[in-house]
Amino acid sequence: MWLWQNKSDEEVLDLIRQGNEEALKYLYRQNYSMVRKYVIDNSGSLQDVDDMLQDGVIAVWKNVSKSDFVLKSKLTTYFMAIVKNLWLKKIRKNKKVDTVDDETLQFASASVEQNTSRQMDLNVVRNLLNEIGDTCKELLGLFYFEQMDNISIAERMDFSNPDVVKAKKYQCLKKLKVIFYERYTESDFKG
Repeated sequence: MWLWQNKSDEEVLDLIRQGNEEALKYLYRQNYSMVRKYVIDNSGSLQDVDDMLQDGVIAVWKNVSKSDFVLKSKLTTYFMAIVKNLWLKKIRKNKKVDTVDDETLQFASASVEQNTSRQMDLNVVRNLLNEIGDTCKELLGLFYFEQMDNISIAERMDFSNPDVVKAKKYQCLKKLKVIFYERYTESDFKG
């Protein structure tokens, strides 16, 4: 094991490209504690930890095997970014996320702001999103649920620049807030 710790990220990647199984095992072991903490802290189980590690190792192996692959960060940083994306996809797919807090959606009322730990049922959010139009629904989904930045959203949705995304996001949230207040009161969310 100590021999692996002396290898640079590029050396490890070269060994992975050559199909070295020990390099893949090293990648798994090297990232185990970080992945375990992340997955467990985000409602996962030990089985999920193993799944994410295995899927992450496979993704790294596939990516580094591409001729145009260039590592632009530390290998552990790159690996964790892959695992985080895989975990978020799994959560969405399994619908483990059943609530979204008001602060994240940034449209809490003054009365709801008094209790910021209160959470809104995701079904309410989905219904509201269905009413604000496809463009707003897509934009807010990309920003809040897929955690894309304004530059990426601008490219994906063919907006001229990130400032347009920012302005459109503001308009969409404002529209969402208006519909929310028309439809719901604080008593709708009291347990």
